[in-house]
Amino acid sequence: MITINTLHPLFGAEIVGLDLTAEPTEQMRATVEQAMSDYAVCVIRQGPITDEQHIRFGRLFGPLELPPGYGTASRKPAFYAPEMFFAGNLDPDGNIKPLVPEAENLAKGAERFHADSSFNPLPSKWSLLRGVECPPSEVGGDTLFIDTRAAYDDLPDEMKARIEDLVGIHDFWKGRIRAGLVPTDEMRRTFFQHPVENKLVRTMDNGRKAIFVGGHCAGVVGMEEDEGYELVEQLYAHCVQDKYIYRHQWRQGDIVIWENRCALHAATPLPTDKYRRDMRRVTINESGPEMDSYTYWREKGIMPH
Repeated sequence: MITINTLHPLFGAEIVGLDLTAEPTEQMRATVEQAMSDYAVCVIRQGPITDEQHIRFGRLFGPLELPPGYGTASRKPAFYAPEMFFAGNLDPDGNIKPLVPEAENLAKGAERFHADSSFNPLPSKWSLLRGVECPPSEVGGDTLFIDTRAAYDDLPDEMKARIEDLVGIHDFWKGRIRAGLVPTDEMRRTFFQHPVENKLVRTMDNGRKAIFVGGHCAGVVGMEEDEGYELVEQLYAHCVQDKYIYRHQWRQGDIVIWENRCALHAATPLPTDKYRRDMRRVTINESGPEMDSYTYWREKGIMPH
């Protein structure tokens, strides 16, 4: 029997009774879709599963967003499936990477609340992150979530009217710079990104509206850079109030699903290299072919071949 337990007064739920090692069923798909519509963030407490089972589960809900460089010689993960994103502290050989100064840490920007792939041209839907190896919660590595539907509900009416038709500019590198990263030319070459536009207010399938900002949102179309950034930061500060935050403490085997269109998340620091952290993510899109962003940009003539 599948049961659902709430995790926070405003959003978030734990789904109990799903077996992701079994062949997926329509009941499984429908149950998870409804829970995500209701709660925006769902936790599945699951024993260890394979990458293939994780990917199969993700594909129930939409086409995969493939990692940049998928299928090329430059991206050959040694210990996890190539369709997955990796969010841990291990190098390609599975060894713990030494800590680096914050200004050189590309992952530092993930400590600001953000929606995965909001800077990509492909229409992101959900992320499904699995804890393969998790350090003790007391040393760091928790993940924080907020529901921007709840944050939108609490906005003053005049602010709702002001932002209703505005469009945000999502720029990966500007977001990282404002988080304290000093990107090198090599970083920019290795991780090509091009700004994209998304409405500041999104309406979900259940009719609820959500604020769509986060760490990648760097400005507003039609505004001067400083004015747009000030508005984005005002909305961001509203969204990240403590009352909107759920903190997830990871256990081995957990899968956390979040709705990128109305839930932001942030990593908490792991300020030690004494513990292994192996976190593998499948991200799915609303629609379209399974494709990585580099292929999309090349086909549009924006990224060089």
